Amino acid sequence: MQLLARARVLAALDRQLKHLLEVPLRDHCQVLALHDRQLVVAADSPAWAARLRFHSPQLARKLSRDLPVPVRSVRIRVLPVSGEAPPAGHPATVRRRGPEGKRALLQAVQTVSDPELKTALRNLASHYLAREDP
Repeated sequence: MQLLARARVLAALDRQLKHLLEVPLRDHCQVLALHDRQLVVAADSPAWAARLRFHSPQLARKLSRDLPVPVRSVRIRVLPVSGEAPPAGHPATVRRRGPEGKRALLQAVQTVSDPELKTALRNLASHYLAREDP
């Protein structure tokens, strides 16, 4: 019964988080856990994780107002939708970049209105695309 209650709390947190986010961003994240007042949220690509990290201080403040337990911080993890794991013996940062990652970065750059975040994402996209194998 305790597991079911915890799942309901996480589902409610997920709904509250998505209510606070813009339409393109809310479709690329999901609440994973709440540990010691730290909300753990998954993003389905590094580009969406970067956008979430940018908004995380405001999200923590807004969620703290609405929840019985205040959220101290929001931690973002990248968990790709495909569920592909990196090759054995390689750290996650060595993962091959694919067309989905490129598309997500370019989409994120186009939807961001904040000039500093837009510049940072453009730099990330150019670095990301330059390192791609031909």
